[in-house]
Formats: sequence, C-alpha cells, structure tokens
Amino acid sequence: MGNPLKTPISISELLNGGTEFSLDADFKSDAAGDELFLDDDYGSSDDDEERYKQLLAPWDRSFAELRTTMVPVSELIYKRIARRGVGEPIKGNICVTIDYNAFFENEKKPFDSTTLRSTPYQFTVGKCPVLPGLEQAVQTMCVGEEAQFVISYQLLFGELGCMPRIPAKADGLFVIKLISCVDVGDADALAKLDEEGRRTYAVVKQKVAEIRAYAKNCFQRNMLPNATNKYLEAVDTLKGCQLKDEQEEKEQRETLVALYTSLAVCFNRRDMPRDACRMVNDVRALCDVNRMAKVLYQEGKALYKLGEYDRARKCLLRAQKLEPRDENIQKELKSLHESTEKHKKEEKNIWTRAFGMAETKKKGMTAEEQSFADSVKQTMRLFLDDEKCTMMPLPEGLSEGEVGVLEELAKEFDIKLRLYVDNNRKHYKFQKK
Repeated sequence: MGNPLKTPISISELLNGGTEFSLDADFKSDAAGDELFLDDDYGSSDDDEERYKQLLAPWDRSFAELRTTMVPVSELIYKRIARRGVGEPIKGNICVTIDYNAFFENEKKPFDSTTLRSTPYQFTVGKCPVLPGLEQAVQTMCVGEEAQFVISYQLLFGELGCMPRIPAKADGLFVIKLISCVDVGDADALAKLDEEGRRTYAVVKQKVAEIRAYAKNCFQRNMLPNATNKYLEAVDTLKGCQLKDEQEEKEQRETLVALYTSLAVCFNRRDMPRDACRMVNDVRALCDVNRMAKVLYQEGKALYKLGEYDRARKCLLRAQKLEPRDENIQKELKSLHESTEKHKKEEKNIWTRAFGMAETKKKGMTAEEQSFADSVKQTMRLFLDDEKCTMMPLPEGLSEGEVGVLEELAKEFDIKLRLYVDNNRKHYKFQKK
C-alpha cells in the first residue's frame, strides 16, 4: 500500500507535544474505489448484480403515484405486469412456488425477501396461513409471470402493524414471480359424495381425478402411506359405481390400470414387494401387461426384492425390450445380475462345505448311512430354498450314525434338529430358526 502523507510522522514529536502532517490530495492506493462496495446487509461486491438489483425497491415515489400506473384487481390490490406468463390464472387446490420481495412505502430495502433467504416460498392456496393480500395477488398470476402489486394494509398486517419492524397501516409493494403451480387435488373429494353420487360414474370420475392429484402430491412429498390410502380409496369407489355404456367401462378400466400401477410404485417404494405384485396382478386382470414397460419394471423390482431372481429377470428383460433406453430398467437389471452372481457364489460355497462335511463322514458310515445322507442333502436343499416352508420332517427309525449326520448338517446350516417322542417312538425334524 502507498503512503498518503507528504512527509513522514516523527514518533518522538508525536509523543512530546505533537506534530503536524498533511495529506497528498492526489494519492491513489491499490484499493481505490473500494468505498463503492462496502459490505451491507446484502453481502459483498462478489454478490450477483442481478440479485442485488432485486433487493432494491423498483419505485421511489409514493404508492398513490404508483397506483396510477397500475390496474386495480380490487379496491385493496393494484397490479402491473413486468413479464407475462403462460396459461390461465391459477384456480382450484393449487400448490404454488413463488419468489418475491416486499417493500414498505419510501423504503429501498425489503422487509421480507425470498431472495435474501435464497429459497423460493411454497404454499397451497386456501390451505396455508399466508397473508391474504399475497394469496389474492398470486391467484391473479399465470406460471412464469412477474408482476408488481400494491396491497393495502387491510390485507397485510392490519391497522396496528407490529412495531418497530412493521408500521401501523402499512401498505406493501410486492414484486412477485410465479415459478410453478401444481394441482394438489382434494383429499376429501370422495368422502363428500352421497350414495347417489357414488353410484354415478360421471360424478365419481371427476372426484377420482381430484384424489389422484392429491395422492400424487403426497407421493412427491414422500408421504407414501397417505398416497397409498388415497389411491386405494379411489380404486374402491371407482369399482363400486354403475356404468351405463361401453365408453364408461373403457374409461373405468384405463383409470383402474393407472391407479393399480401407481399403487405398485408406492408399495415398492415402501418396501412391500408382495403387495406390489398383488397390484400388478390386478393390472394383469384388466389388460396385457406384456405391453406395459412401467408395470413390468415394477413387477421385476418386487420379484427381485422377494429373491425370485429368474422371474424378476424375465420381467425386466421384457420391460427393456419395450423401453431399451430406459436407465432405470438398465440399472435394475445390472443390480439383479450382481445379486444373482453373489447368490450363486454363496450357494456354491454352502454346498461345497456340505459335501466336504459328508465326505469326512464317509469313513465311519455304512453304505446305507451314506445313501441316507445323500438323499437328505437333496431334500434339504429344497427345504432351505423354500421361504414358505419352516419345518422338514425326517424319516423314522434313524440309526445313531444317521442322527449324527443330521446333527452336523443342522449345525452347518444354522437350523435346529428337533426330537419329539410319540408312542415311545422317536421322531426328528429340521426347523428353521
């Protein structure tokens, strides 16, 4: 850094009565100009320029003057559009995501800002505690629209405000961008139907659409039990209504296929593969699933989780044939192949140990005992592979040598050899732990 003094300061003079000095008016250091970028509430000079502009009020005169440049939405809300969006203004049970900055009159910095928080604000219209003025303003917007609103204090913080941060009777200027909106449906749409409505397909059809939208939103928010219950409710109601012609029957069948498919996805996500397979079977009863890659993929996933590798592979290969570029199918097939190879390797090691153990027994075995051991091993393999079977009865009248072989097998495969006596006769059985 340079020296802005024309002459150096004498420390001794400074300590003994003082000294005089003068500044070089033409001095410029390497940091000249930094005074323009002093840190404030919004960060340093490294902050994005566009972001900084958003944090400045777009109007520096009175709100009364600003209203003259706007269109009245109501007596309490005025609006002007900075950038037009697409589609129609939102309506229904909609979850919106917005960016906004809010300013009080004659203040340059916002009193509330998603830009400062670096997080868009999300709420469901009519369902969340949000400022009435903000909610009503957003309901006039289309997706992608950017607009400015002057909102009266009656729809914001009321007559008293909240001092010292919020003045009394404080109108607000809101600069809003509507990023996205999603129809979240109505969770109680079907519950509100009377008996006649439940029998009428045209009525049920509309309400099922509401329930599906709600269930989809629950799924996206990882509220899987809620999504599952609503899909099941839609299925039950749809199956119970009366159909007047082939067209309604066709529509009902197509909607049921979509609902069962969504349920299969939910059950797989919840790690409930048997229920996922049940949903796929319900789809199979309505149409040819061999033409539906998504359904085959879900069935393959479920069978994979159940350890039915061969069936899982067939389903996934059919799905891949229909959608050869689908990355999810390819990923599942790769994982299945790795698990299959691992399973085969482990199985080989187990049975290698079993045969090795049997060989060590050969020396002390009779031919009959050896034949018995071989037959037990074959049956035992089927028993271990069958997940539904927990008990394996063994032949009666076993010799001590044969019981010894069974004890070794039970120890090797971590199962129990049970003995029970009936009419003074010993009976043995294998039991899984």
